[in-house]
Amino acid sequence: MKNKILFVWDLHGTLEKGNVNTVHEIINLILKDSGIDKKISLQNVIEWYGLSWFDYCKLALPEGNQQLWEDMVKKVFSLQEKGWKIVKKNIKPRDFAIEVLKLIQKQGHHNIILSNTPPQHIRTFTDLLNITQYFNDIIGVDSHPNSGINKETQDTKSQALRDFLKDKEYKKVVFIGDREGDIRAGEKCGAVTYLFVDPEFKEYRKNIETDYTISDLRDVLKELKA
Repeated sequence: MKNKILFVWDLHGTLEKGNVNTVHEIINLILKDSGIDKKISLQNVIEWYGLSWFDYCKLALPEGNQQLWEDMVKKVFSLQEKGWKIVKKNIKPRDFAIEVLKLIQKQGHHNIILSNTPPQHIRTFTDLLNITQYFNDIIGVDSHPNSGINKETQDTKSQALRDFLKDKEYKKVVFIGDREGDIRAGEKCGAVTYLFVDPEFKEYRKNIETDYTISDLRDVLKELKA
């Protein structure tokens, strides 16, 4: 394994596109179902995307309280089939994602997913995107019932990555994600970091210190030649 490179991928906002519309639709559905006469804009959700459902609910309704936000999160996860129909309608693989993952695998290197997604749901997402077969492991870090604003998910992600790397020795680790928490988690594990910025949403992303900032996933392939 000393000659192999490990590519660690965030899922939402990095390997997929369109699911931000799912979050937007579901938040407004939950607000309506909770008897709250308020609608959240897509721009708001783009700025929040990648946080936990608890944070989405808290940001959508800052005048609420702990019990209300927790009840809203429960409503999200009670959607079941209705929720997955909304996901299926919106989610698509990111441009060039399959091409890049396939090439990394073909050259004998490893891909894993490390995502802020409940473990029981993450493979449903990767199956919908038709990318499951390109990964050596798929790791979901479930922070959705809790706040990722007050308690950074980067610590949980970096610990999950350290656990995965235990007793493994890679030539290099490359971490690709779309939020600062991904980049900081990668740094804590000594990874080369790539911040992916959706070209459609550049104006909503603040500047984040990282090794590389990209808007085309093919740009990570230079690591195969380095």
